[in-house]
Amino acid sequence: MIILNTQKGLIEIESWEDIESRPGFAVDLDPKAHALEAILGRYIFRDKIRCGLSNCHTLHAKGYIVATKDGRETNIGKDCGRTYFGVDFETLSRKFDRDIAEKENREKLWSFAFRLDELKNEIAEIRGQDRGADWVYRNIRRLTEVGSGCPEEVVRRVRGMIKSRQAQLTLEREATGEEIDTLEATQGRRVQRPFYIAEPIAEIVGMEALYPENDLRELLVMNLEAKIKEFEVLDIDTLSFESLRKWAKWTDTVAATIDTATDAVVRGRKLLMRGNLEPFARILRDADDDGQFRRFLNSLS
Repeated sequence: MIILNTQKGLIEIESWEDIESRPGFAVDLDPKAHALEAILGRYIFRDKIRCGLSNCHTLHAKGYIVATKDGRETNIGKDCGRTYFGVDFETLSRKFDRDIAEKENREKLWSFAFRLDELKNEIAEIRGQDRGADWVYRNIRRLTEVGSGCPEEVVRRVRGMIKSRQAQLTLEREATGEEIDTLEATQGRRVQRPFYIAEPIAEIVGMEALYPENDLRELLVMNLEAKIKEFEVLDIDTLSFESLRKWAKWTDTVAATIDTATDAVVRGRKLLMRGNLEPFARILRDADDDGQFRRFLNSLS
């Protein structure tokens, strides 16, 4: 890939032959006879090319296209540029790389700005569709927050499963005498009675929807909608180098955030199936809790 920085903006050149055919381009430039004036472009190739300095000609895969004060042009790698042009090359190459990054980021933000309406519509669809993100998030809160519609015992158990990142629901029961004997024989020590066993009763599908990295409010509202509102009032043409870099970095995360949110909705729908959550009723001992949980389950369908 070859990029030239011109007054009209960044230009991508198709082939190295196009560079060598430029007026004044030299493949055998004596650095002692010419002073460096500017860096015009940079390149990176799979196959190595020869340095254009007459006392170097080292093969390299990436480097710069430079201009001298008398109008000559050639190509050099970073090492030979530093060796033969010293501080001038270091200063110019840093400025060139910064200018390129600034232009690329500014162009990236303008391109992103043209797609904003499409992105906002996509987020609205993810949130508002039947059993979409808003429905999933609202019902997940009922499962994970005390006083939001589920018995405290269910909320406590769900929180524990989130913390341990386990999908297996267990029910404690007192071990039988035979089970205790087997355990004592296995461990070689006496087990205190009564002893309780956590017996698996169900594998809860979609538990990943409850993990922090799949928080739909954080993904869609905070990471996307709130940031979009900030982005919409920016003057892209006057943003500083640091601001351009910050916002360009954020735009690079948007597609992955959308994918994560979409996947979280799918997992949330599976989690919130009545039959999937019904096993939690088995851990409830209080009739009022059981009734409350049944009402929650009924509301899901």
